[in-house]
Amino acid sequence: MNLQLLLPLLITSLTTIIGWFMLHRFTQRRDLENKKKDLRINYLIEAWKKLEYASNRNINEEEFIEFMEKPIALIQLFGTNTQIKYAEQIANAIKVEGNANLNKILEDLRSDLRNELNIEKTDTKLLMIRYKK
Repeated sequence: MNLQLLLPLLITSLTTIIGWFMLHRFTQRRDLENKKKDLRINYLIEAWKKLEYASNRNINEEEFIEFMEKPIALIQLFGTNTQIKYAEQIANAIKVEGNANLNKILEDLRSDLRNELNIEKTDTKLLMIRYKK
């Protein structure tokens, strides 16, 4: 076969293989970043739900473990530095005083989650409705 015919075919094939490989690597990296983001969002939503439930509510010791200890641990694992500091303040307040104000961490979680989910920012204060018998 003529070398002049083989060389363009070889260059085209090599370019296609390299392009496919690079595209595959970029797709793999994007998929991994999306999975990490989804995992973080899901755990922070779970933490938000439990902390919001426990906020301004009298809960027994068993519920306390479910609705306070677990979200604080999740925030320490997946939260921002600010959220981790708020979680530490909450843990210390509970240790010393037996209770803590959760508004700062809930507002920060709400802001962070809205940002991650591309939902419009809000500056409104949190409002929790608690029904008492």
